[in-house]
Amino acid sequence: MVPCLKILVAVLLGYALNERAISKERWLQESGYGLMFHYEAFKSHTPESYNRAIDSFNVNHFVESVQSTKAGHIIFVIGQHWGKYCAPNSAYEKFLGVDTGEWTSNSDLIMEIGKGLAEKEIRLIIYMTARAPMRHYKIIKALGDTLPSINGKPAGNKIDPMSHPKKVKGFRRSENQAPNPIFLKNWGEVCGEWSRRYGKLISGWWFDGYKMEMKDSYESLKKEAHNIDTWIDAVRSGNPEAELAFNAGAHPILSLCTRGKLCPYQTFTSGENHNFNERTKKGFGKPLTPSNFPAPDGVVWHLLLPAGKGWGFGDQLRFKVQTLKERIDVINAEGGAITFDVPISSDGKIPEKILQGFQELGTYKSRLNDGVKSFLD
Repeated sequence: MVPCLKILVAVLLGYALNERAISKERWLQESGYGLMFHYEAFKSHTPESYNRAIDSFNVNHFVESVQSTKAGHIIFVIGQHWGKYCAPNSAYEKFLGVDTGEWTSNSDLIMEIGKGLAEKEIRLIIYMTARAPMRHYKIIKALGDTLPSINGKPAGNKIDPMSHPKKVKGFRRSENQAPNPIFLKNWGEVCGEWSRRYGKLISGWWFDGYKMEMKDSYESLKKEAHNIDTWIDAVRSGNPEAELAFNAGAHPILSLCTRGKLCPYQTFTSGENHNFNERTKKGFGKPLTPSNFPAPDGVVWHLLLPAGKGWGFGDQLRFKVQTLKERIDVINAEGGAITFDVPISSDGKIPEKILQGFQELGTYKSRLNDGVKSFLD
């Protein structure tokens, strides 16, 4: 029996044996695979260049490209550590004391993308940081987050807030310290504004930088009026059913939550890794699958990998399409989902060779899904 046919039979049998369970699955388990986009996340823009980039984004072409891959969901980076966001936010602008268009965009790219994807029944997950943008001391301070420190004392604005103890002895970044109630109140206002604006256009949130220090502070913060609970209440204020992931780093123990949830509200694993197999000191270990690295009860198993040379980088697909087919089939059959981070230009285009690879994958998934439906009928 040829390899592809073996995989098809295995998947069909898996669906047949678990037909009752399928009806109870959450949408991410049924999504198959998705694409992630670090849109303009690694560039230091001026307000003018940032708004030009966003205004150049062709939403219709982008949505059509995503649809052509048969991806069931996307994760879109609304903003990262440079502190700029591709949607207006009056709360964020208030804390920074700026107008719309300076640190946020004039137009609401997330709203446009959300509406376009909804028409095609493709789910949208927002990437957001769990802490204040770390590249700017003034933004960390304005949002009331715990300041970078040296031996427990504020480091001051002359020290790079992205520094490291190897460079500055005793240094700790904001995200490597517990958050405080003031910041959680303020961040709740920022996240909550977007949540209420987008409502059910947003099916989930993927929070980066939720380090162990934040996890360990959960119980002690509960005594405060503003805490992680109140922040999450704000995050879910527009869609109480939104799926939530929290990321503490690219390692199976953390990203796949093999030792428990990072946050009590975790509903799917962040899954950040770089290959389909566990990285070990000797090379590579076991395949990253739900059976090898089980997620906690009630948490959907999810893996996230860069499709190109790195996060948001490259113009070639670093995996063979056949490998993608085989790994996705195994992960889906075990109740998991997978997302591939894909480079994207400022106007919303996916590199041609990478797009072609995922379009080929999408054609295969469509045939497989049709076969499954026919088999079950």
